[in-house]
Amino acid sequence: MFLKNIQIRNFKNHYASSFDFEKGANTVIGENDSGKSNAMQAIRILLDSEYFYNNKRLKESDFSRELGNWKGHWIIISATFADITSEDKKNEVCVSLIPEEEDETFLKSHIRCKNEDYGTITLFIRPNSNVRKKLVDAKDSDEFDAIRNGITLLDYEFFYTSRAQTDFLDDSVYKKIVGDLDNGECTNPENDNEAILGGKATITDIWQHISVVFIDALRDVESELRKPKNPLRRAFDVIQDEISSLEKEDIENKIIELNKTIAKIGQVSDIGKNLNDKLNEIVGLIYSPDINIESKLKADIQSLSKYLSISPSGFNDIDLLGLGHLNILYIALKLVEFEYRKNHEILNIMIIEEPEAHIHIHIQKTLFDNLNVIENYTQIIMTTHSTHLSEIADISRVNVLKSVSVNSYSSATRAVVMKPTNGLDRFAEENGISVPSSVSVTACLERYLDAKRSALLFSKGVILVEGDGEEILLPALVENAFGVSLDEIGISVINIGSVAFDYIASIFSEERLQRCCAIVTDSDTYLKDAKKSKENASKLGESRKAKLDALSESNPWIKPFYADYTFEVDFSNISENLWYIEEVIKSTYKYEKVVQGHLDNLAGTQTERYDEVLNLAENMGKGWYATVLSSVIDVNVYIPEYLVKAIAFASQEIVNTSILRKMAAHMLKTYEGADINKLTISLSKTDNNVIGVIDECFKTIDNNDPFLVYYNYLKELGAINE
Repeated sequence: MFLKNIQIRNFKNHYASSFDFEKGANTVIGENDSGKSNAMQAIRILLDSEYFYNNKRLKESDFSRELGNWKGHWIIISATFADITSEDKKNEVCVSLIPEEEDETFLKSHIRCKNEDYGTITLFIRPNSNVRKKLVDAKDSDEFDAIRNGITLLDYEFFYTSRAQTDFLDDSVYKKIVGDLDNGECTNPENDNEAILGGKATITDIWQHISVVFIDALRDVESELRKPKNPLRRAFDVIQDEISSLEKEDIENKIIELNKTIAKIGQVSDIGKNLNDKLNEIVGLIYSPDINIESKLKADIQSLSKYLSISPSGFNDIDLLGLGHLNILYIALKLVEFEYRKNHEILNIMIIEEPEAHIHIHIQKTLFDNLNVIENYTQIIMTTHSTHLSEIADISRVNVLKSVSVNSYSSATRAVVMKPTNGLDRFAEENGISVPSSVSVTACLERYLDAKRSALLFSKGVILVEGDGEEILLPALVENAFGVSLDEIGISVINIGSVAFDYIASIFSEERLQRCCAIVTDSDTYLKDAKKSKENASKLGESRKAKLDALSESNPWIKPFYADYTFEVDFSNISENLWYIEEVIKSTYKYEKVVQGHLDNLAGTQTERYDEVLNLAENMGKGWYATVLSSVIDVNVYIPEYLVKAIAFASQEIVNTSILRKMAAHMLKTYEGADINKLTISLSKTDNNVIGVIDECFKTIDNNDPFLVYYNYLKELGAINE
């Protein structure tokens, strides 16, 4: 049995989130404040008895800000467990989680794996029945609002159920459960539907058989190991019954003898004598009790276990270990505890926040690999910022989080949970993305993305390119033309190293990664009489275009952008860029006559320029050509339009007025005149409307300026409001 799915409704920035997990080690990654810690907290509220007893303090901030008025709304946290085996079902608690009849819709949407049986536990943090009944009985909207606004956190209860097979993230289902509070409607508690909510469960019984441990990123390991109920003591509690009676008796006799020996020490008995003398002085012989000083070390095994401690070889105390070793030691000790307790519990879950804390890169990877093989008795859920861990995590075991604004009128954000492999194999089959029959598209991507994973999963937007030239030169073009780096706006350029874009692009969709992915590729249009132009390449370009257009037609997260010819040729077809290529020629060739011949070709007909640029790039190597070219370009460079639009598409979710202001100010530096000075001054005033100032630029500046092309396309995409 393992935790397969968690639904979180209305908890902090998780307005409606669903996480899928697998056996073994799972990873939750995401940018800062995307909701990773909130999700782990929700799991603990439901399943961790220690957290419940120590932190059962509901706060207003626990409710999603997206709700507006939280009063009367419910927080719902629901866990689905899969692969409940016949062995698991020997435990009555396990059986109590399993629905009497399977719901095919729920099975398809929340399990998505082969299993023997599945079960659910759900927590409803909701107003008590008295409050809900008052809302139901309200005579009019004014009375309803008055009762609702009088609700406090003290009016809320924690109600647990099992066997629910409900999509609590569905707004229509939520209204059936709670009512439409903003329109004066509340459900009657007398009509609570067990078929939807599940049957009432005794959570304390469940907690006895599901163990959850939380390892904080900022944990004080030394302090944790010194607690009475540390992992070493818990492991000992399990095995103490296995110690033979002869060994226990031997230890007991030795402790009794030790107690006697301590009591006979002269200095110890002197304390007793002095104490009796002092009592005689104070109250006299008649009223003074006779006192003995004795050693009272307990002789039972359980009491002695609190003296067990860890002393690393070569050190007198764990205090001398570094933070990294202490973290590793604590994780290992918890796993040892789980292994000892696995016959007493049906599931162990270890939640680790940022396991990379204080741990060297290579140890991070080794730790993750070894955590990944303990699925027989422990399920791991880790949150991480580590690109190294994300690169080695199975992509099918990764949940990716991003944070999106609820609307332009509120600062509230919503966590969006994305599963890169969700429905991927089915999608590939439906769209003719073929792989060898012995493997799946998911498995192929797993291997391919080993080197690209961190860029793909952590980026806010992605540009896929087919070669070294684009990968090297594109970041330099953006920084020079726009005055910002791609890193600054969270865009990654990923070199596919071929034209097989459909495999990687299929990850980006509403079902999987909701990131804007621009595909940049060459059309290789046939240019008659150009020696380097091939008619067959042009036909392949047309075929590729048809395939990519079909792939992106109904997918708002993917869009292809095509060079008319090739990246190098299209860059050279902009007259303002020829100077940079001339500089590359001058720095590459030694003899003046040879240099002049190349310069003449560059300044010749379109056909001559086409062959010259491609010959130059191929002779130098396209990667090295791009490297040299990137070292000579400056703020006056022009970026081909298809590339500008690709950048705009990839960045449309990220761009804001601050970024636009910085880009526009950089653009204005390349122009002169009184009108430009006025625009610059106007743009520098932070209280001015940035959009209005940029719109004014179109009256003064060449509309082919890369920034203005970028700005116009963002408007076309709807990323900029008028």
